[in-house]
Amino acid sequence: MTERRRRRWLSWHPLAFAAWPVLNLWQHNIGHTPPREALTAIALVVGVAAVLTAALALVLRDVRRGALVASVVVLAVMLWGPVRDGLGETGVVLVAWLLLAAALAFAAWRVRSALAEVTTVAAGMAAAVVVLAVIPILVHKAPDIAAWRTPVQPQENFDEQVGEWSAQGPPRDIYYLVFDRYGSQESMERRWDFDLSDFFDDLQQRGFVVTPDSKANHLRTAQSLSSTFNLRYHHDLARRYGPNTPNMLPIYALLQDHVVGRLLQDRGYTYVHIGNWWDPTQDVRIADVNYTYERWRDFELELFRSTLLSLFERQATGMTLVEQRRRVPHDGALAQFRWIREAADRSEPTFTFAHVLLPHEPFVFDREGNYISRDEEGRRGRERNYREQTEYTNHLIRGLLDDLLDRPEDEHPIVVISADEGPHPVRFKEDEENFDWTQATDAELDEKMSILNAYYLPGAPQDPGLYPSISPVNTWRVLFNTYFGADLPLLEDRSYVFRNERHVYDFHEVTDRLR
Repeated sequence: MTERRRRRWLSWHPLAFAAWPVLNLWQHNIGHTPPREALTAIALVVGVAAVLTAALALVLRDVRRGALVASVVVLAVMLWGPVRDGLGETGVVLVAWLLLAAALAFAAWRVRSALAEVTTVAAGMAAAVVVLAVIPILVHKAPDIAAWRTPVQPQENFDEQVGEWSAQGPPRDIYYLVFDRYGSQESMERRWDFDLSDFFDDLQQRGFVVTPDSKANHLRTAQSLSSTFNLRYHHDLARRYGPNTPNMLPIYALLQDHVVGRLLQDRGYTYVHIGNWWDPTQDVRIADVNYTYERWRDFELELFRSTLLSLFERQATGMTLVEQRRRVPHDGALAQFRWIREAADRSEPTFTFAHVLLPHEPFVFDREGNYISRDEEGRRGRERNYREQTEYTNHLIRGLLDDLLDRPEDEHPIVVISADEGPHPVRFKEDEENFDWTQATDAELDEKMSILNAYYLPGAPQDPGLYPSISPVNTWRVLFNTYFGADLPLLEDRSYVFRNERHVYDFHEVTDRLR
């Protein structure tokens, strides 16, 4: 290879500079980002950088100068986020950043005598930053990547234990509606001085059995829901992956392919999944029908927010990116209730699961359902925001139940209204990454683990097996026993927290403290 060709070969540096920020972002989110999402993003930005480099090489009639200008453009676009976060999102900072990029691009275009040396330096810098980003992934994160590729097998063969529909009449539709961070009636009164007796009395008058002492089995949404849908605790994951990992990918896999969905599909049910903006329940791979109101994955959104491209979307909508993102859960929550009603119109037996991020933050509703801006949310304070968003959530639930139960009694669906977790305690909100749940107070554990849980079981025996402290790990055991001729033993109702976000399988039982 001649010296000239070797220098041209070094013109790959724009591709490496494009991949570098994506690798850095993945490194810090690898326990929550499936490899295919990160690799897809890398392929996309590298492909765009390659096209840009080729185009500039043709325009400038020199591949090396084209590559240098391309690297300046790539870095200006991809590194805007850290600059904005460090210096502030002001017009002065943006103009200064663009002027700096323009000056460097002009210098790259004009370079002549030192072109070979500058190309070599650029290639060396690009190689160095990529290697520094890749090494931590390979050294410290390889087990987390491998875990995503290793399937988590069910612990029991439920298919042999759960029969066909065995209750009177044709199979009833089933609705499992999970309202995120909705605490139990008593915990809401204790923590928030919030009287919800009218809402819970209304549920009971409609025929719901409210279980006032229900507690979440696992801490946080992903572990809680995956435990419920797979009818088990996650001790096997603690043994398999150990206590010293932030890797949630095996849990997310259990949400994408779970026992409850498979069992009901095998028994003739259409699985309708109604998702949200949160990746693990945005959609579900095994569902027959997926509704979701979010077009972004978390990783994609974070990457987009860190680039200059985010400015163009803001100009197009006339809103700041923050306000755009706040509109997503506001409009999306209303859409979810419409989709639940659409599922009710299907002619075949339907299992509908909706994960509704209410009264979960951000607080975007007042008690009348009006949109709350970020500034308004800050002025109103967390307690008022949480109360009013909960009140509007209750209004939406009541209206939905009016429609679901407005049919002959022998066509009434099975409805479970539950929560995966209660609200976040104040101390956790102050430092979510490092908060040690093993050091939480009894009041904080009560706020986090006490949950809404209510069952409408039409056509069931007088005593279907519900009791005041039943927890979600037993919900589907009761439903399968009641309606599908199963004889599944109920598990002991237990509650587990993990130490912190870096030790998600370091489980500690807190059942006795919650009593």
